[in-house]
Amino acid sequence: MRALIERLSAVEGLEHVLTRFVDTCARPYNGSIFENNKSPYTLECDMRAVAYFGVQGDITDVLPRIRAADVAAWGPHDAEGHDLPHAAGTVTYALDYHYDRGRYSDGTLMPAPTLEGPGLQIDWDRPDLPLPNRIEEPAPCPAVGSTIYHCCSTAPESPMSVAAARARYGTVLTLSFGGWVSSGYNYFTVPRRK
Repeated sequence: MRALIERLSAVEGLEHVLTRFVDTCARPYNGSIFENNKSPYTLECDMRAVAYFGVQGDITDVLPRIRAADVAAWGPHDAEGHDLPHAAGTVTYALDYHYDRGRYSDGTLMPAPTLEGPGLQIDWDRPDLPLPNRIEEPAPCPAVGSTIYHCCSTAPESPMSVAAARARYGTVLTLSFGGWVSSGYNYFTVPRRK
């Protein structure tokens, strides 16, 4: 996660604002007594992170640089590794979304232009387009609850707020890690004894 955040931080036009890491280990949910849904594990550990960046200049100038940084293969690609035309989740689609002001030629709304890769997503402020989107402040660290291990941290320790970043840069962008296909999902497990 840190290596990908550093790679994105090196992209011209992006300035790292803060990163929120959450690392938890807990006993898995095994369903109710009516479900036969027992996990093969007695312990599962999961990591998630969201990195926030200020965007210097226009997002349409920064998106091609994000693609060139090779952080991930954003969206579906053809056999030669090029973005599939009109496929949501790609840089090409995100650029078309901005150039077309979020509408297809018949006037219908285009789906959101977020970039998607295996276990990764990039999203950004779009306040003036048909489907408005504003990156929110990070949620407070979740309560420890019934977890066995819990760590939530923010780097740097005294970061700029998202509102201050938006006032300074105009646009805020996030890189989110997590989900089923993320390398941080179930990064450590303890098998159930047979």
